[in-house]
Amino acid sequence: MTLHVLIGEDVGEANVARLRSRFPEVDFTPAFTREELIARAPEAEVIFTKNMPAPAVARAIRLRWLQAGVAGVDGILANGLNTHPALLTCARGAHGIAMSEHILAMMFALANRVPTLVEAKLSRRHVRQEVIHQKWQLEGQTIGVLGLGDVGGTLARKCKALGLTVYGVRRSAEPFPGIDGVYRPSALPELLPRLDHVALCLPGTAETRHVLGKPEIALLKPTACVYNVGRGSAIDQDALIAALRDWRIAGAGLDVSTPDPPAEDSPLWDLPNVILGQHTSGHSATNHEQITTIFADNLARYLRGEPLVNLVDKERGY
Repeated sequence: MTLHVLIGEDVGEANVARLRSRFPEVDFTPAFTREELIARAPEAEVIFTKNMPAPAVARAIRLRWLQAGVAGVDGILANGLNTHPALLTCARGAHGIAMSEHILAMMFALANRVPTLVEAKLSRRHVRQEVIHQKWQLEGQTIGVLGLGDVGGTLARKCKALGLTVYGVRRSAEPFPGIDGVYRPSALPELLPRLDHVALCLPGTAETRHVLGKPEIALLKPTACVYNVGRGSAIDQDALIAALRDWRIAGAGLDVSTPDPPAEDSPLWDLPNVILGQHTSGHSATNHEQITTIFADNLARYLRGEPLVNLVDKERGY
């Protein structure tokens, strides 16, 4: 019997051709629009997509496995796959470099007052003395990386190579090679006052909601900066905005927010010590190729009846 695979992720003609060349026995059907995905969902045993709308989940009566083209699958689970019998795998491993470099870009930008320099250029304003007085260097500072998966683990290694002291925070206190220590979330009150930077690289789950809440933000140094590339729900945004507005912390680099993107009247647009990444951190020139490779390797496993990699625990949400 022919295996029917629905491709709901527009990975480009070259990557679709690559899949067809490697698996000539498989029927690959592109369904790049929401309407096509919903209409064709009943035909598919396997679906490869970044987005899976609730009507498509409800109609996917033959679905046995969904390969997500993203690492964070909370949206797909919330649309009904949490109770669907199909297996769910994610694209863990495809975004670590791009997202960690995005955080580093925001770190360097804040340290060197790049937003001030860009604004000053547009307004032809001389800010040399202001920037000299305010800038700092990253080497020798301390960062806490919340989440040591693909993104957080890659960031931790890069920060260590840049000469920062690096502490990781995750559910398991198992050591992470090459960094200066690993803490459980319960140790955040002890750790946060020591940090110059806090980077959140977390999935969106009940456990991670407001992991950086008002009490935690109050523990940060006035010179500390916060970065978030996971989910906006990990931060109490109102508390963060208040701290940024009053300069109780130095700055924030936010690729995600609540809502995402920020509302038009959100103070985040106007705060001078905030960089908004507008949910671009996970995208790169090679992203489609990488997630297609992850899917192809998993599809080979599926056809051989072997265990899949990046299998999501639906109860944990990652």
